[in-house]
Amino acid sequence: MADALRASYSLPGIFAPVRVGGRWLVDGALTNPVPVAAARALGARLVIAVNLNADLFGRGSTIASHGSDETDEASLQAPGIPARGLRGLFGAERILKRQFLGEPGRPGISSVMIEAFNIMQDRITRARLAGDPPDVLVQPRLGQVGLFDFHCAEKAIALGAEAAEKAIEPVAEAIAALA
Repeated sequence: MADALRASYSLPGIFAPVRVGGRWLVDGALTNPVPVAAARALGARLVIAVNLNADLFGRGSTIASHGSDETDEASLQAPGIPARGLRGLFGAERILKRQFLGEPGRPGISSVMIEAFNIMQDRITRARLAGDPPDVLVQPRLGQVGLFDFHCAEKAIALGAEAAEKAIEPVAEAIAALA
């Protein structure tokens, strides 16, 4: 069970894949964030899906950085002093730190990776739901909770509960239609 749980949150570049049964597994959301077709294939007569990516619009739509440019290296050198020895090494370290962590007004590689993941999730989710819509779709508004905002669990749960309560009537209608 522990391996299955670890595999369920494995994301390339963030959490390593897990080998189970001779196969390397990663989070299934990478290819199917809202697995309606899988539920139907397993025989579900009524599919109630939860789209956790519903509120990604505006997030993940633009990556504001294009990487480093000529001014990066020039801004790290003191005027008239060549970047050699330790000063050159620390200048390169500052460039790498800036590229990985970012700075105000400039995203780092980690934020670009997360935004790229958000773009991918949004596009895959939309395509999958358009091709195979569920009977009822629950869409909590989680746009304010980021991928690594584990400290916001209570807030995420409350937003999920609110969305589930709004879906009670459509669920009841879908059940009645099946009867």
